[in-house]
Amino acid sequence: MTHAIKSAHLPTHVLGKQVKRSRVTQPAPDTVVTTLLGEGGREMMHFVTTVTPDGTGSRVATEIAIPEGVKERLDEAVAKDPMANYAMNLMHVVAREHVVAAIEGRPFDMTLGNPKAEVAMQMNPEMRAQIEEANKAASDMAKQEQQMHFSQSYGNDWGDSGSSTGDGWGD
Repeated sequence: MTHAIKSAHLPTHVLGKQVKRSRVTQPAPDTVVTTLLGEGGREMMHFVTTVTPDGTGSRVATEIAIPEGVKERLDEAVAKDPMANYAMNLMHVVAREHVVAAIEGRPFDMTLGNPKAEVAMQMNPEMRAQIEEANKAASDMAKQEQQMHFSQSYGNDWGDSGSSTGDGWGD
């Protein structure tokens, strides 16, 4: 299950212009951390997912962790603007959908389970097709941008990203 979560693509384009890409790490065998990165690779938020065996299945819990510095600015924004609080609540929905879609092996639901959006798309199949096409294009672009950033940072093969400390890696 952690493999599915680690492998899932988070469509960062649904998160607004502040989030540029995401990074996935697995600090423990039962924990996957999806980090939302802003300009210059600044860590903005973490989706911390823990998978715990439970009988014949597993319990999955996802929490949002906010790095120091960012948390203070976010707390100030929430105190001043109700929309910031709404955006933070929406982030919990995004984190949950990201993990559930990964576990179920399906694409991320861009409607985030909004019943009104679902009804509108059922009534107008052309609208659904247009939305799915737009989201696929935006998602593909986000994936390409992340791959380009990775290639620029680490090169196109492992040798380009190796150490230069004389340990033989990357030589």
